[in-house]
Amino acid sequence: MKTSLLLSVLVFLSVCSLYSQEKDYKFNRLNTRKQTLKGQSTSDIYAVSYVKTEEVINPEYTKLISELNNVLADSISINTKYKKAFIKFTDMSTIKSKVVAFNSSAEPFGNKVILLKEAQILASKHNIKELLYSDNDINKEMKAGFLLLRLNINDLEAHLNRVLERLDNNIKTPEEPVYTSTVALRRKISNTKKLNNDNDAKKTKGYILQNSIVPPEDITGDFRFVNKYFVLKMPTNGLIKNQLITKKMVYRFGIARKKLFSSNEKMLIQNKRTEDMYLVDNSFLDNFSVKG
Repeated sequence: MKTSLLLSVLVFLSVCSLYSQEKDYKFNRLNTRKQTLKGQSTSDIYAVSYVKTEEVINPEYTKLISELNNVLADSISINTKYKKAFIKFTDMSTIKSKVVAFNSSAEPFGNKVILLKEAQILASKHNIKELLYSDNDINKEMKAGFLLLRLNINDLEAHLNRVLERLDNNIKTPEEPVYTSTVALRRKISNTKKLNNDNDAKKTKGYILQNSIVPPEDITGDFRFVNKYFVLKMPTNGLIKNQLITKKMVYRFGIARKKLFSSNEKMLIQNKRTEDMYLVDNSFLDNFSVKG
């Protein structure tokens, strides 16, 4: 009877001792700012997520998707080049029609010179170095030459006819693009499994460090201490970059310190209400937690 009572008391004390060792922390924005103003600092804080398993993509499926993306990218490039060539062809044809209209028009120079102005704007757009028109705003570096030509309308028309001959040699109808068909490739993708179904194709990840840095003042509320961890700098032993690992795992797998982001352990804490997790320094817990 006495032995049974003694065992019950020991069990009770052990449970109480276990719960008393659970570390809780409380943070609020105001206190964090106060401590920061006092000169307290902390290293970067990162959010942490927990992922149970990762489905491994079938390499053949990945290869086919890559091939499809390359074909689509080539098609977009070909189409873009064709559109640019077609726009240039259309504009050069317009330049030619405006110059021809100018030379064939019986209107006074002042009424029809707008045709040359419009032609020059299109020519400058495509970096065509031909003198069609010039004033203080358009093609002004050739203003002297244009003023000289306009003194004699016959000389101007003769000059424009020579320009038309040169344009004719450069106006080429762009060929319709030929695109690689994706039908067969898409059919092959639809008949290929995306994921490997083998159990070996699933990797347990555990805690994974996220890339975004969390400002210290964003850590607010009641938190519980989870454990101490190192962070992997590179994949190793079936583990992945940014994975959190314990000191025991470092020793068990023989992981070199150069494969860790830091030789010091970090503290993983979890918000009791939201269950959000963050990796912090021990100094952050000591200096920024609200003392009860």
